[in-house]
Amino acid sequence: MANRRLIERYVLRTIFPYSLASLVLLTAILFAQQTGRYFETIFHGVVPSSLVYGLALALLPTVLVFTIPMAVLSGTIIGLGRMGSDSELVAMRAAGISTWRMLWPALALGLIATGASAELNLKETPRAQQQLKSVAIRSALYKLDSPVEPRTFATDIPGYVIYVRDGDKSQGQWGRVFIQKQQANHTTVLVTARAGRIDSSPEKSELVLQDAMQTTLPAPESRDQSFMVERLDLLRIVFPTGRGDLLKRIQKEESSPEAMGWSDLRQVMGQGSDAEKREAGIIFHKRLAFSLTPLVFSLFGAALALRMRRGSRGFGMLVSLLVLLIYYLVTLLGDQMARAGSLPPIVGAWVATALALALGIALLAFRRRQLGFLFRRATNDKASIPKHDQEVAGFAAYKGRRWLASFPTLLDVSIVRTMTFSFFFGFVSLVLIFNVFTTFELWRFIAANHTSVKLVAQYLFYLLPLVSIELFPGSVLVAALMTYALIARRREAVAWWASGQSVYRLMLPGLGFAVLIATGSWFIQERVMPQANVRQDSLRARIRGNIAQLAPGSEQRWLVSADGARIYSYEFDEQREVLLKPAIYEFDDQQLELKRVTKGEEGKWLSTKQFEISKALWIDVNDARVTRQSAEQLKISGVDPPAVFRPTADRPSQLNADRLRIYIKNLKDRGADTAALAVALQRKYAAPFGVIVMALIGMPLAISFGRKSTVVALCSAVAVSLAFWLVVGGFQQLGEHALLPPGPAVWTPIVIFACGGLYFISRVRT
Repeated sequence: MANRRLIERYVLRTIFPYSLASLVLLTAILFAQQTGRYFETIFHGVVPSSLVYGLALALLPTVLVFTIPMAVLSGTIIGLGRMGSDSELVAMRAAGISTWRMLWPALALGLIATGASAELNLKETPRAQQQLKSVAIRSALYKLDSPVEPRTFATDIPGYVIYVRDGDKSQGQWGRVFIQKQQANHTTVLVTARAGRIDSSPEKSELVLQDAMQTTLPAPESRDQSFMVERLDLLRIVFPTGRGDLLKRIQKEESSPEAMGWSDLRQVMGQGSDAEKREAGIIFHKRLAFSLTPLVFSLFGAALALRMRRGSRGFGMLVSLLVLLIYYLVTLLGDQMARAGSLPPIVGAWVATALALALGIALLAFRRRQLGFLFRRATNDKASIPKHDQEVAGFAAYKGRRWLASFPTLLDVSIVRTMTFSFFFGFVSLVLIFNVFTTFELWRFIAANHTSVKLVAQYLFYLLPLVSIELFPGSVLVAALMTYALIARRREAVAWWASGQSVYRLMLPGLGFAVLIATGSWFIQERVMPQANVRQDSLRARIRGNIAQLAPGSEQRWLVSADGARIYSYEFDEQREVLLKPAIYEFDDQQLELKRVTKGEEGKWLSTKQFEISKALWIDVNDARVTRQSAEQLKISGVDPPAVFRPTADRPSQLNADRLRIYIKNLKDRGADTAALAVALQRKYAAPFGVIVMALIGMPLAISFGRKSTVVALCSAVAVSLAFWLVVGGFQQLGEHALLPPGPAVWTPIVIFACGGLYFISRVRT
């Protein structure tokens, strides 16, 4: 019985490693990108580790739903394509092995993946959607418990600006508090206090201030221009934070279709309104279709690969990518037509899966019509020799030369050319897969808000620099594996050693290629990505139906002086480098009580130490009697230089290294906590080196294991690179929570894995 199943086991052993490697690599890349985006947009600061782990666990099912079918299709086509290129399929057919015996192992793998996919689609995905919303709400509640970071202006609460000079956020204790509240009648209330705390209850959040002074300034257009200053031992301010609503949303069972389970969707399909029935029907049938996709992909991929006479892994990957793109584009088209009412929900959801199934059956039915014309070898002996081998033969003639004198050789050029093609192929493939995944993630917003194709295309275009930085390490890893595994498998490495060259010389062109890509990565990160990220964040907000972000400088900004004695409120005109509608709040020597408020139409620098405000109005509030004065021009000394006031984004992804370093310095001068930003700065410096580390890991593993099995080399490199990403993420969390200095938190994993790559290189036969 064991001998009878030998063919089936061999086919399964061929397909499974490629599927597993594809699953791990694609899941790691997409998961890392999604978690990075959510950490920056939802958390936007240091939060408890429980929220971080909760978000990661909630994102994983949504990524696996997408990558499992892709992995099955890629593994099936690449595995069977490799057997076809080695003429193993021809030998099996010559031995009388039926197509069914070669087909059903792939179907068995697809059936297993279908079971896992069904579990994810029908149970885990709705639960993950609920968990995502729960994590977002709990993150908001965490911020409400102590919504202010010390030395940071908080503007999240509508109508309030809060600045706390001292405090313990974990305990909710504040010291030396400044609050500006804008009333509905345009009056301004300024509050200073020696100490404060947040008292939260299910119904409200209340700020309790001790030793407070409250100043009420009239509206500029008000007839009554009287001022009022009150000194209070205890002042309570109730914040309209919506805490009760957030708690109700946590306790309330989620009713959105994306978060509904199997039975809830069926109930809505039977009892809801027409719009609810259609939406529930689309999601219901789409989950069923996606659950069956791995089995359909295994059938289609096996049928396509069995019909190809000759092929290669690269050709198999290309075919897999094309099939995936067509499948998901048809899925998006069917979904759009179903939402528009042009197709019934069941047809729109199943059209892509049904089409793939029909094509797979058709490929099996027309057995005699082979697809070998897609990839044939030349019949002459010279052309049948791989191009690499021809170049190796030419390279052997240089046996007596020293490598420095003959650099670059023909094989150097060949390696760089192959790595360039492999890198480009892997990068484009990952970008297309990433774009399809991103489009699926935003599809419900695109359909609900009737977003134009042009707007989505613009968003994906401006997203490309960020995607490139994240995908360059994985693309270099793929390029190194594909190039050096083929060198080892075709015995080109033996030719190198026979000509007197060492393994280090063999890896030199690959290392040079990685350095070149790392340089390009730095250029994109510093010159292109910051502006592109500002633009793509705005476009993403429009797609999701949120209010688009204002351009930098068009909103009221806040800044504290380096000595802490002044707080500035202003708009910044970058062209003229002047402040529009400036307001300056001056404090006493203890930086506790407000002494003077100065406002004006425009402020400009006469020199580095002189600042002039036009149409100035200032109010002294710390005297025995409140006094008001005005002047056409008012000169003030000791104002910070213009560079400090220049608006900047507060997200590291929207800043290059120089601007982020200046931003951190300005915050440090004002005593703010900059641990997370310092880690982000070190990450910018270290990012290009991650590309080189991937090459150092991929090349020796490909040479060591490539002679035995390219699959083993691929799996080993993917496992090591995945460990690298996990260790990097763990160390960065330690740095952001100030458990490690920023430098060691970022550079320690780079150094460890670089040393590991050098160790792998030293273990390769030289």
